[in-house]
Amino acid sequence: MKINNQYQEAEAICQVTGRFIDPDGKSFEKSEMLLSEHRMDVYINDRLTMKLVCTPIDLPELVLGRMASEGIVKSAGEVEYLYICEHGTRARVQLKETSGTSCQSVPGDNDLLWAEVMDTPTCCTDNRTVYGGFAEYKELKPLQPVDVSLELMYSFDEAFNQDMPLHEATWSTHSCFLAYQGKIIYSCEDIGRHNALDKAIGYALMHDYDFHECAVFTTGRLPIDMITKVIRAGIPLVASKKTPTAEAVKLAQEYGLTMIGRAKNHKMMQYTLYQR
Repeated sequence: MKINNQYQEAEAICQVTGRFIDPDGKSFEKSEMLLSEHRMDVYINDRLTMKLVCTPIDLPELVLGRMASEGIVKSAGEVEYLYICEHGTRARVQLKETSGTSCQSVPGDNDLLWAEVMDTPTCCTDNRTVYGGFAEYKELKPLQPVDVSLELMYSFDEAFNQDMPLHEATWSTHSCFLAYQGKIIYSCEDIGRHNALDKAIGYALMHDYDFHECAVFTTGRLPIDMITKVIRAGIPLVASKKTPTAEAVKLAQEYGLTMIGRAKNHKMMQYTLYQR
């Protein structure tokens, strides 16, 4: 896979001035740093496929991760090249020609719940999939279960407590941490938790890490569409400082995903794959 990133990352924050009003009704002019929104169109094989709203950072990772979590690719070997224009507003991806047939299938009874939710995702940005015809791997595959490493969970917790640059400046981002073979190797931020997760997935794909040996920690909630992304990528462990939904726990249990929630201050809740 060749990556040609012509984009020089823009400032992800900007200063805005407004009128601050305190509880006593007193007011004064005050400046603060706010997060910048960036928009990017993604073309795959010259067809507009996705429209993304994100922070202007780690765009190659975002594109690749989104492709993996949408079921378009499973490995970097399926991508011929990725090009991002100098303005960062357009990404072009060329997929390698394959002799395989489409893996798309009609969802069975067990897949109806996540299929319906994917039509109405909980993403907090205006991300849209314009064309879904490239998705060859929509069908979810069972994961090989893994044990929870308390050492890794504590490392995730400590990394989160150290805060991330954009969040520290604006309090407006979600973070995601990627671990490989029990060590944190990558961290990222974005407006939306889905984008942050996609960036972590994309980083692993870009560097050809075995997804089964990866784990992710997100600062966002874990509804069913977030869990679907993790399962589809093939990552066997997901953790969050927030909580999942009941439906997300059910899906994780069905596909063998180890799910940790409320992971904060060296405390956590394991929702799946634990000994009774």
